[in-house]
Amino acid sequence: MLPTTRDLLTREVTDWHQQGLIDRSLLDVLLPRYETRGRFLSALLKWLGLFAIFQLGLAVLAFIAMMAESALLAALLLGGVGVGLWWFGARLATDPRQLHPFTGAALVTASLAAVFGAFVLLHIALGGEPEGQAIPTIMLLTGVLAALMAYRYHLRWPLLLALLLFFHGLGAWHAYGGHGAYFAHIQDERLMALAALAAVALGLWHERRLETGPLRRCAGFGGLYLIFGLLYLNLSLWFLTLFGKPLAWVLVFTAVGIGQIVIGARLRDARFTGFGIVFLAIDLYTRFFEHFWDQLSAGAFFLVAGALAMALGYGFERQAYGDRQP
Repeated sequence: MLPTTRDLLTREVTDWHQQGLIDRSLLDVLLPRYETRGRFLSALLKWLGLFAIFQLGLAVLAFIAMMAESALLAALLLGGVGVGLWWFGARLATDPRQLHPFTGAALVTASLAAVFGAFVLLHIALGGEPEGQAIPTIMLLTGVLAALMAYRYHLRWPLLLALLLFFHGLGAWHAYGGHGAYFAHIQDERLMALAALAAVALGLWHERRLETGPLRRCAGFGGLYLIFGLLYLNLSLWFLTLFGKPLAWVLVFTAVGIGQIVIGARLRDARFTGFGIVFLAIDLYTRFFEHFWDQLSAGAFFLVAGALAMALGYGFERQAYGDRQP
């Protein structure tokens, strides 16, 4: 069997398991038949090599631009690198023999990152400031370009980048706060929740209608829309319940978590169920923290939280498997 065929079958089997189509036991039976020995190490070495070459190339370009003290020159150099990566990556990605499918997708995605950097440098070279709406606008424009490239070449990696750029350009950001602390923020949680809900609906429609019809070669795109939509929907609603927000948002967040579990059970979709369970647990822990952190010592707080988690886990497991015979 050709290595490319083995890679294709391995990816498909893994995707089936992630989508809830097959259980873990069947995955453990199918995966060893197609997975080659040393595949993880060889893939790791390949990706490390690509990353090293890319970073060394950017270092050389940055050195040239710094010596010239010109943001315009840096933008032109980085733009040229982006075009070169796109040309070479597109050829590998669209090769009928599919000899290097992962490499092609990686190079196309790297070309989009280079284009984003070139746009930012060009904006600075023209006298703009990297503040305000300039960077989010560039992120959205690059996201549109990434989405077009994903559908043109039927690649999921550019669509993944497009969704990241879209949601972060819409007003989500994170930062390192020092001392091992990170901060996340969404500028308008209500707008983000609506956009995420639209992404969930688009993902379901894309997966159940388009990918079974005119967009058969775009299999997996709907799953990306769905996962990103569920993630940012739950994050937005969670942020709306923090720091003394109205009780109505707590009830909405809780209802949405329960609703996802119900929808997942009805559609037999583990993605809805997984997100619902995780964020419902986060919701319960957040409410427990808000009401009891100041009333209990740290040791007692974590002891009670751990005991409650174990009791709930035992109850759910007994409810699910209690009627089965050993």
